[in-house]
Amino acid sequence: MEAFVFARRFSSAFFILTCLALAALGRPLAQTRTTPSVVAIRGGTILTVTRGAIPNGTIVLRDGKIAAVGATVSIPAGADVVDAAGKFISPGIIDCHSHIAADSINEGGTTVSSMTAIEDVFDPSDIDVYRDLAGGVTTANVLHGSANPIGGKNYVIKLRWGKARAEEFAFEGAMPGIKFALGENPKRPGGGAGGRQGTGPTRYPATRMGVEYVIRDAFTRAKAYQKDWQEYDRRRKAGEDVVPPRRDLQLEPLVEILEGKRLVHAHSYRADEILMLLRVAEEFNFKITTLQHVLEGYKVAKEIAAHGAGASTFADWWGYKIEAIDAIPYNAALMARKGVLVSINSDSAELSRHLNTEAAKSIKWGGLTDDEAFALVTINPAKQLRIDNRVGSLEVGKDADVVIWNHHPLSSYAITERVYIDGQKYYDQQDDQKRLTELAKEKETLANAERSERRSPTSTTTETPRPREDRGANGSSADDNASNTNVARAFPLGGPRGRQARDGGPGNDVRAALQQQIQRPRTATRGVVAITNAKIFPIAKPPIERGTIVMRDGIIESVGANASVPQGAQVIDAAGAEVYPGFIDASTPTGLVDPGAGGFGDADELLDFNPALRAHVAFHNDSEAIPVMRANGITTVAATPGGGLLGGQIAVMDLDGFTWEESTVAPSVGISFQFPRIGGGGGRGGGGRGGAAQDRTYDDLKKDRDAQLDRVARLLDDARAYAKAGGGEAERGEGVPAQPGRGAGAPGVNNDARAYAKAAGPNRQRDLTLEALVPVVEKRVPLITRVGTEQDIRDAIAFADRVSVRIVITAPAAEAAIAAPLLKDKNVPVILLDVLSLPTRQDLPHQASYSAAAELVKAGVKIAFAVPSETNARQLPYNAAQSVAWGLPRDEALKALTINSAEILGVADRIGSIEPGKIANLIVAKGDPLEVRTPLTHVIIAGRDVPLDNSQLALYERYSKRP
Repeated sequence: MEAFVFARRFSSAFFILTCLALAALGRPLAQTRTTPSVVAIRGGTILTVTRGAIPNGTIVLRDGKIAAVGATVSIPAGADVVDAAGKFISPGIIDCHSHIAADSINEGGTTVSSMTAIEDVFDPSDIDVYRDLAGGVTTANVLHGSANPIGGKNYVIKLRWGKARAEEFAFEGAMPGIKFALGENPKRPGGGAGGRQGTGPTRYPATRMGVEYVIRDAFTRAKAYQKDWQEYDRRRKAGEDVVPPRRDLQLEPLVEILEGKRLVHAHSYRADEILMLLRVAEEFNFKITTLQHVLEGYKVAKEIAAHGAGASTFADWWGYKIEAIDAIPYNAALMARKGVLVSINSDSAELSRHLNTEAAKSIKWGGLTDDEAFALVTINPAKQLRIDNRVGSLEVGKDADVVIWNHHPLSSYAITERVYIDGQKYYDQQDDQKRLTELAKEKETLANAERSERRSPTSTTTETPRPREDRGANGSSADDNASNTNVARAFPLGGPRGRQARDGGPGNDVRAALQQQIQRPRTATRGVVAITNAKIFPIAKPPIERGTIVMRDGIIESVGANASVPQGAQVIDAAGAEVYPGFIDASTPTGLVDPGAGGFGDADELLDFNPALRAHVAFHNDSEAIPVMRANGITTVAATPGGGLLGGQIAVMDLDGFTWEESTVAPSVGISFQFPRIGGGGGRGGGGRGGAAQDRTYDDLKKDRDAQLDRVARLLDDARAYAKAGGGEAERGEGVPAQPGRGAGAPGVNNDARAYAKAAGPNRQRDLTLEALVPVVEKRVPLITRVGTEQDIRDAIAFADRVSVRIVITAPAAEAAIAAPLLKDKNVPVILLDVLSLPTRQDLPHQASYSAAAELVKAGVKIAFAVPSETNARQLPYNAAQSVAWGLPRDEALKALTINSAEILGVADRIGSIEPGKIANLIVAKGDPLEVRTPLTHVIIAGRDVPLDNSQLALYERYSKRP
């Protein structure tokens, strides 16, 4: 009983600290803001947006407005002077499509919900307001959801984090608007982007034709309603005693649209529906203000421009559903060239945090200038929202919404240092660091106090569960005697800082075959190719300022400043460009799931145990995702199945080849393990990630989780017995025929299960499931283990110790950083998932995901990067870049994209660095490939100069030529 009381006490204390952490974020903003009435920011490069850049300029903020800006501005006496030497000063970022601080924003019970308003549900305490503010966003257009053809009213806000009431966030004087929605979302059963809403009957409409009818019908009724009121006003002014028409809250906003008093922001994807809405608006004599997302806007840019509508689009999201399959990253640039007023929006609290670099993508994909690109998130959305007389550029008389950056905001390495709104400082990185340091000390003090009262960490064996009250507020174990301390240590300052690079070169686990030339792959280019006049980054060795790479039959033959080019070689003159190993996505469904497939993928099987499944045989070489990824420098992926608990064999595949055999680098580098979480449904393709019934207790849930782990442990024991019964030859992996294809002869990996049956004799019955697990129990390949939380990491490592297998952790970056000391101690490498993601806990610093890689590397943990999405995988280098911005040394980021990934996946003898004897997977870039604006000129896979064309480029070229 006493232990129970202690556990409950400290669980409550941890919950209180979480609340204190959230309060700490708002406290200095709401209570201690003392920004002087006059602020002068001097010495930085001022990006005015509308009037060019001013090097070494000064901007004066007075009483909430910009009082002066220029190169020779006098600083008023008594002003708070901010030294911005070497920094960049810009207007605040404006997000034209946001959903922060608003929940339950769809209406499933009606098709026209114009009577609803976001302001009524706006949550001033939503932590995402602070997170987006820290990304430089000062203004946002918070919109209703997309469940309804005609949705609710918008709310234009300034991100005044720390204010207590919704009305204090209002952008005073902003013109009101409303949300429309076209396409799949409003026609889904029950309505809404999330599919069926509730358990009610299917709701009309179910087709795009029906969506058009709903809008036309609503405006037909609105015109009649408008006419009724006009007639009433006429008769009343004439002196008649008349009864007013019945007030209709649904139709009133539509009448405001007809009278030009309310703006229309319309969610749209396909060209046909975009054109339809323009024509309906013209039929009823009103204008569409912005087409939101407008993914196929480039197809009807001429019509959009003629109508006078703006377009607020994604930078490069595509293929996440079938109606997004023709989205292209050239969309913004192409529409702008056709005369459309274009902005880049987020539709995501995460994406909003780096809208500056989202805008930069239109330089790479479409050729916009720096000024044109930055306008996409500043003056252009201001014009679309009709607030450009107040914000969007740095001009005298405008609102003093100003951001200070450490680099040019279009750089991948740019970080927001300060944000002013109305001349008041709402975000300061240094202040944040101080508060977080103080909070970290408080957490560590609590953790030290808890240690003397706690027992051992959560066991992964079946045992009597602890009381539910022993759990922390976030569901983590209160008995984890390192959790709170490591949260504090993982993010001690919350800011970027330099790291000393570790020694380069392959790890100790790379087999002796690293020094041996591997078998020539089938897809290798016959003949000799040479890249000359290049700055070469071999990764495993120091850069070569001006050198040559010679490839013969797809294999690197020589590298160096003095390497000679054989006679007759195909020569690629790099002209001073930089050459790197091709990037590796260390965990992805690419090749197993096609863009827009929507339930037709091949990554997740139904059974709990699928180790015999081989990903490489289902790899779809002609997936449209592959050339899109190649165009951004990704040459190789770890194709990862994910169904059940044991999802199948992970294959390392190159992104070129006519068949899966030709693309295979290694057919089986590990078994995917979806570690079951406490409270997850588990099994049947869900990997323990389903929800639990609400009436289950923690004790029940832990028993279920432990029972699942017991099943895995028993299966591994069976695999050991199976290997032992197979005789010495099978047990040692000797006498095993090589797997056909590029992975032939992979050292230490048994790729032909038939050898086990052969070794055991003709009477032995084969078991494909156990055969697939033999390399795991013999520690020749790992369980590549996907987890969701820091506690899962601890439990997964404890389980691996229990069953004596190797593991690789695949985890959200912020959670992995918290467990860094344990990962280092156990020598467990980590594949970081989606660095560009929100923190996994509300009490973590806003940059927790971004700075995690630096913290792990500092602790001595080997890392790799992964974007587990077939459509979003081209963001892989930008995940690494964001980590560099927040403290990871650039050379470590490049290792994580190349040689580290190869070592973790057991293929460093073949790929991952530029060395003789390795497969010639290379990229040629006109500068730093981690920079969003840097174009690639060549991608070489197995010695072949692969074309950079893809379906998106083809669409761009086609519609660029449209008259």
